[in-house]
Amino acid sequence: MSELINIQTKQKNIRLGLLVTTSAMALAACVASTVDAVASDRPTLWIEGGWHFDSLAGSNDIVVPPLDGLTTGGFSSTPTASNFYGQGAGGFPSFTGMEKAQGRSQGAEGSISFQPKGSNWIFNVSGRYGRSHTSRRLDQRHEITGKPGYVINFLGTYLATPHYTNYVIQASDNKEAHVILDFQAGKDIGIGLFGGHTESVLSLGVRYAQMNMSSKGHAYGAPAVRFYGHGGINILGKYSYNILAYRQNSATVQQRFSNFHGIGPSVSWSNTTGLLGDPADGQLAIDWGANAAVLFGRQRVKVNYTTMAHARVGYAAYTSQHNTVNRTESRRVTVPNLGGFAALSYRFTNAKLSAGYRADFFFGAMDGGLDARRSITTGFHGPFAKIAIGLGG
Repeated sequence: MSELINIQTKQKNIRLGLLVTTSAMALAACVASTVDAVASDRPTLWIEGGWHFDSLAGSNDIVVPPLDGLTTGGFSSTPTASNFYGQGAGGFPSFTGMEKAQGRSQGAEGSISFQPKGSNWIFNVSGRYGRSHTSRRLDQRHEITGKPGYVINFLGTYLATPHYTNYVIQASDNKEAHVILDFQAGKDIGIGLFGGHTESVLSLGVRYAQMNMSSKGHAYGAPAVRFYGHGGINILGKYSYNILAYRQNSATVQQRFSNFHGIGPSVSWSNTTGLLGDPADGQLAIDWGANAAVLFGRQRVKVNYTTMAHARVGYAAYTSQHNTVNRTESRRVTVPNLGGFAALSYRFTNAKLSAGYRADFFFGAMDGGLDARRSITTGFHGPFAKIAIGLGG
């Protein structure tokens, strides 16, 4: 175990070293090219912070319990239909709905941008962190009642109504967390759009992304029961039976952990177009942009689940099912990344408020399979709000 931790630590150090080296090279190249820079009256330093609320895109394969959502029956090896003496069903919710439940991700973000005085080059470091946690539990019980019938035992002959308590106990716990870091150097290539001036920044750099997802859950239950008469004696024109319950039970336990982390070159294009007013007195503007990257990294997954089911008449087992899967995989992957955003902002010379909608998708980043590998696209999309302060000038 310690050797594995050491290997992972070395891999992380190599990635961080690559990140720092690439960023330093980009910074040095851009600073060297500021000889022909034009004058600018904007602040030299912008500090920005905000909050976002994202929906998660991409779905894992889910475990389906053998008797999930069962209402009646489920096994073929049952007592003969002619012996059935009333029946009942649970009608419980499906466990798969709880497995799919994933709350909205929320988290913080921030960036620092530096534009040397008299230069149209902009250097930016930004990061986003988000997480979600959804925990649910269900405990339902239904009383099932059969038809009344005469029963003979040591107490004599009497009229009895068979009953049984069906139940389902389900629980799930889903977690997700992600970090996205960008190191970029860009140039203001302001262009005229819609009859006005648009501040447009084209940037190149490095993006690092890490995503972790985990889920665990269980479902136990006796979702269906049928009553049937065993034997039969005619007493005073009435048939008396030993009434037994035909029960069907199931149990499921599942646990999954999946992870991706990667680093690679990135490009982004961000734009701001004034709509009303002037930044000196307050201006309403529209911001929009797009980003792309290719990340080289590692995809890991660990899946463990077990399903069991059986049918019983009285204390005798009639049919049994059992399935267990344990899968652990790790592989190198190349993940394309595309994203974009649009926002409205109100800005001054040294401050800016903005709110909008953003989407970021990582194609084939995670392994969402159960019995076998299945790459899925993971994405984050939702509203955000930010505030920025400009310093210097």
